[in-house]
Amino acid sequence: MANYRQYTTLVSAGEVIEKTFTNKNTDPTLISENTIVLAELAHIRPLLGDKFYGELKLQHNGGTLSTNNATLMQYFLEDTLCWYVRFEVANDIMNNTTSSGIVNNIDEFSRLITPKDFNTFKQDTYRKAEIFAKDMMDYIEDEDQDGFFPTYENNKPKSMIDTYKNHGMIFYDSIYTYRKQRCGYNCTSYDEANCYCVNNC
Repeated sequence: MANYRQYTTLVSAGEVIEKTFTNKNTDPTLISENTIVLAELAHIRPLLGDKFYGELKLQHNGGTLSTNNATLMQYFLEDTLCWYVRFEVANDIMNNTTSSGIVNNIDEFSRLITPKDFNTFKQDTYRKAEIFAKDMMDYIEDEDQDGFFPTYENNKPKSMIDTYKNHGMIFYDSIYTYRKQRCGYNCTSYDEANCYCVNNC
C-alpha cells in the first residue's frame, strides 16, 4: 500500500469548524491533523477503497484534481469528512489529558453537559455524517455518473456491515468487518439461514 499519510489532509481544521461547528470562533488547534487523518482512515477510505482514496489524496495534495474528482470533493466528500472529524474530535474538545489525569475542558462562563447529553450529541453528529456519506456514495454509484470515477469502479471495496449501537455506545463493525461474498450476494454470519446464496446455489 502506498504511503498516503505523506499527503495533506482532504479537509482542514478551519473547514471542519466552518461546516460543522456552531461557534465559528473555535480554536482550529483543537482539531489536530492526526484527528483528521484518523477520520479519513476510519470512515472515508473504507467507503472509497484504497485505490480511489489514494487517487484523491495524491491529486488534492498536488492541486491536480480532475473535474469529476473536484466536484465530488466540493459537493460531497468535504461535508462528509468534516462531520466525521467533528465526531472524532468531540472527546478531545470535551476533555483534556494532563499529568493529573483526564479533566474536563470548561471555562468560567460555561456549563458542563451531562454524559447523557454528550452521548446524544455524539450520536447526532455521527447520524449527520452517515447521511452525508450515503449521499456521497449514491452520487458516485448512480448511473448518471457512469464512467466518472474509473478508479473506484475498477477497485470497489468489499461491502461493509453497518455500525450499530448498544447501550448508548457506537460500535464500528463497518471499519473492521467485511461481508462475506458469495456469488455476488452479500451474506453475514447472522443471516445465512435466510441467505439467497445458501438456498439457491
